[in-house]
Amino acid sequence: MSKLHFQPIKGQAREILGAIQKSPEIASCNQKVALTLRLVCEEIVMNITSYAYLDGVDDFLDVDIQKTDRIVIRFEDGGVPFNPLSQEMPDTMLSWKKRRIGGLGIFLVRRKMDDVRYVYKNGKNVLTIEKVI
Repeated sequence: MSKLHFQPIKGQAREILGAIQKSPEIASCNQKVALTLRLVCEEIVMNITSYAYLDGVDDFLDVDIQKTDRIVIRFEDGGVPFNPLSQEMPDTMLSWKKRRIGGLGIFLVRRKMDDVRYVYKNGKNVLTIEKVI
């Protein structure tokens, strides 16, 4: 199991994603799974690094990665409470001109992962994603 800690996180998305991709759990996956995980993790990390914390706040992101017959990645931050799973799913049948802005990222995460869970616990956002391998 890999336990990664990042502090601060503003402007560090590329480094955070690189560390996640280099974890032994993800690096040992086949290319298709690794690319899917990169895409999903990029969406999650970009949202956390961009929106979780107000300016001037000492921010952190903890990422735990486990591998068995599945990859389980747990993202934990102390930012503003935000449950991405409570957001309305976008109507992908509408033309791009008629769609509201936002919501496609979590839609992608939900479609690519086998399980996505969120809880706000002890003042922390905890988003867990799972992919059967």
